[in-house]
Amino acid sequence: MRSPFFRSCLLPAILAAVVVAGCKAPPPKAYQGEGKLVAAGPAREVIAAPDGGAVAWLAAPDLAKDKGHNASDQTFIGTATFAPMGAPVTMGPGVATLPGSFFFSPTGAQVGALTRWSFKLQRGTLVVGDVAQSRARTVAEQVSFFAFSSDGARLGYVAENVLFVGPADGSRPAERIAEQIATFDFSPDGKSLVARRRALGGGQLVHADLEKGGEPRIVGEKVADYRWSPDGSRVAFTARNDEGTADLFVEKAGAKAERVGKGVTAFRYAPDGKHLAFIGDVTPKKQFGDLFVLGEDGAAVKIGEDVTELDFDPKGRRLAWLDKYNPHNRGGVLTWAELSAKPEARKLGSNVPSFVWSHDGSRLAYVQRQLAPVFSIDLYLATVGAEGDPAKVAQGVFGYSFATRDDRLYFRTQCIRNGRACDLQSVDVAHPAGAVRMIAKAIHTFEPADADESTLLVTYARTDADALDLAMVPADGSSKPRMLDERVLAGTKILRGGKARVAYAVLDPARLGVYVADAPAFDATAEGAR
Repeated sequence: MRSPFFRSCLLPAILAAVVVAGCKAPPPKAYQGEGKLVAAGPAREVIAAPDGGAVAWLAAPDLAKDKGHNASDQTFIGTATFAPMGAPVTMGPGVATLPGSFFFSPTGAQVGALTRWSFKLQRGTLVVGDVAQSRARTVAEQVSFFAFSSDGARLGYVAENVLFVGPADGSRPAERIAEQIATFDFSPDGKSLVARRRALGGGQLVHADLEKGGEPRIVGEKVADYRWSPDGSRVAFTARNDEGTADLFVEKAGAKAERVGKGVTAFRYAPDGKHLAFIGDVTPKKQFGDLFVLGEDGAAVKIGEDVTELDFDPKGRRLAWLDKYNPHNRGGVLTWAELSAKPEARKLGSNVPSFVWSHDGSRLAYVQRQLAPVFSIDLYLATVGAEGDPAKVAQGVFGYSFATRDDRLYFRTQCIRNGRACDLQSVDVAHPAGAVRMIAKAIHTFEPADADESTLLVTYARTDADALDLAMVPADGSSKPRMLDERVLAGTKILRGGKARVAYAVLDPARLGVYVADAPAFDATAEGAR
């Protein structure tokens, strides 16, 4: 028989247990981001219309290799879907995450997808979605390549090696243009195109006038690469030669194409189309080519040696490149020149792996590898044509860009985790040696989130998953970053046109889906970073 003392002690214990059980804390509330759900379920390859009027994605994605396809470990296949900020519209299954398989027209009025893609035949069924009407139509089967004209009015596609062109909205049947075609490119005004025939068909480059019609005329033979000038008056292309390299030709206004360079590995037009730069004179014994500039008079002028990277400034007045490239140091001598009849090369710094022009073309930002006394990658800012040495901005920099107004230079520094977490800072371009402004800490990537660049979109690389956390922050660093969502798939897209918005896919199993989030409001009195 138990004693009264035992019973007196047991009763309070039982009552306490009952109280604790009755007051047990509820499970934590599931995380909810700032975005609004567009469509639930797993998704990949989120893309956005250029005007911000729609988003599209691949729903129910699977690794292509898991489905028995001969594809890389990074290739997925899924069902193409788009949403004009309303109910999602399904376009079709079997769309691969391959370049040129799934994209919006330049105006955002249509979105095209190669559905039921055959990895073996490299062909699929072309389906085009009409954003305004929220519907999709099947255009053709056995399509290997397609493109929209720059004004979005025309759609071209290659079906069973035959090129067809018709209205992008499908209001009239497409017309047969040429046979044995591999790829093509519309002229900037969309009124003509050049198309490259398959290598088995001779690799000819043909020109077709879509306004006048008629038989396409042959521009070149054994063509490898081709490009329109920005004004559409010329076409530059490389053609394989008997030495195993490629020659560069320029065709203008229907005249016979003229050879302007040999051993050419890369070429690019200036934004205004007045100059053409190319890397040439490459041979089996010469790995890196020399840099040439072709002016309006058609004469090529050599201005650099052993060149790897080149870039015109956005205004088309200047050209910068990496001269005397050293593969062991993975850098070259940053050099620039005014574009004129006789460009004068001007050197800025050595051991440079990368550089970027300001939007107005007046400055160059670049990183330079310092080998002594300790290894460092340092950021410099140069005003082209000015007296004095470039200004050293910061040490240990990984990633940098100019603000849209060119008033500030952003850069990532103080990096850890192999560059996956860095402090985002900026300096006044007019006073690069002045105070550094802290914007956010430990970020992974950054980009402007709106047209006036008052806000930046930043991501944070997670340590527990192959995913990112998403946030926005004032570009002036006046407030802490505001988290938008967690466990987001890489490849977030900014929706242009109006208020800043961002489209993304969430990888959290409890919240799988495609979301769109508006830019948050910031507390101007808050300070610091995440």
